[in-house]
Parts: sequence; C-alpha cells; structure tokens
Amino acid sequence: MHVPFALCSFVLLASSSVAAKNPKRGLAFADGSNPNDIKVANQSDTVISWQYDWGQSPPAYLAQSQITYIPMQWGAGGIETFADRVRASGAKTTLNFASQSNIDPTHAAQLWKQYIQPLAASGIRLGAPAVTNAPSGRPWLASFLSACTGCTVDFIPFHWYGEGIGNFYDYIWQMHGQFPQYPLWVTEFATTSTNETEVLDFITSATKYLDTLDWIQGYAWFAFFRQDASSHYNLLDANGQLNALGKVYVTG
Repeated sequence: MHVPFALCSFVLLASSSVAAKNPKRGLAFADGSNPNDIKVANQSDTVISWQYDWGQSPPAYLAQSQITYIPMQWGAGGIETFADRVRASGAKTTLNFASQSNIDPTHAAQLWKQYIQPLAASGIRLGAPAVTNAPSGRPWLASFLSACTGCTVDFIPFHWYGEGIGNFYDYIWQMHGQFPQYPLWVTEFATTSTNETEVLDFITSATKYLDTLDWIQGYAWFAFFRQDASSHYNLLDANGQLNALGKVYVTG
C-alpha cells in the first residue's frame, strides 16, 4: 500500500513530539485544593514516571492521572492496614517512615518486621526509612538496618535540603559510600537558596547529574506545588502552570 509522503511526515513529527519518560524522575505532590495541577505533569512532552503524596493510597485526582503512584507508610499510624492497601492497589514499590517519622530506629525495625516485611513475599519492592540530611539521619538509618535483621530492603530513600550543588553531590556520595550495597532514591531534595538564578542552575545541574549515576534509581524534587512569596523552589506558578523550574524538571 502506498502511504502519502505528507502522512508519513505528519506521523514522524507527531512521534518526535512525544517525550520518553524518565524512569528515575518523580513528583512529590499533595495539594487537594488544586487537584487539576497534576494534569500538566502527564502530557506528551513530559518525562515524569512516578509520584507520591506521603499517603497510603492515592486520592482520585492522583489515581486518575495515569502516573504510577507509590504508596507510603509515613509513621506508625494506620500501619496495620498498610499491606492490605498496597496489595489491593497493585503497587510494585513502597516508601516507608519518611524523615524518620519521629520513631526510634529499634521500634521502626519491629514495626517493619510485623507489618511491612510481609509485602516482600508478594514481590513488592521495599524502600528503607527515608532519613534527612540532618546530622542524626545516617546514624538513625544505620541503627535501623542493624536492628532490622532478616528484613528486605530493596533501596534506600533519603532527603536533602541545603545550598550549593557541590554540597549536594558530596552528600549523595557519602550516602553511597556508607551504604554501597543499596540503590538510592532522593525522594525529597531542593536548594534553600532564595536566588532564582541559583535555584534554576541547581535543578538543571542536579537532575542531569543524577541521571548519570546508575546507583541512583529515583528522585523527586520538592515539590510540585504552586509558587508563593516564601517558596523559591516550587515547580508551578501561581496559576498551576509550569514555571521555569517546572519546565526543566517536568519536560526534561
């Protein structure tokens, strides 16, 4: 069958405008007051492949977004039903105990063994508790891993906030150096600089660098929220559209 050249050209142009999803790049988003904002993250020119909202199951606006949702057990609350919710949702990965969740590492290990570890038998990937880059973060994680004997930990998430791209790079390498046997996810990170040019340079350099590291499996900039006078790091403008940072991060 002869296909007109004009049609071939149209198909090629259409396909070239569809961006390949970046398997590492995710979103931290939980804004029920602006539920339609998530739609700008799932367009033909966007690269986002996963999302989370610090919750156990997605609200409707996230469930309908067609972006893979990763459930989280933030603290101890509701942990008794977490495994059932995860299995029912069909999730393949979980995040657990964000920012240490104000839980002692030994107690966190006990809760893990009872409520989270059973998910491993279902083939679900389990992220370790996500510690912060505060001085107590890595020691807390080391204590948890020591106490959680026999636990399945498929990757280690962590958070980083601060200034200076060099400081960020130093920290992720420190994490890798201390826990070299685990892939890492940076599930919250941002520069705290209030200089717009510095923030834009930071997000541009950081995302490019993270994509080159095979031991970084995922990352999520903080955060996919609307910008206001006090936030120089959010990815949306006041109307819920991508700002300069959002265009770099969401469209690649």
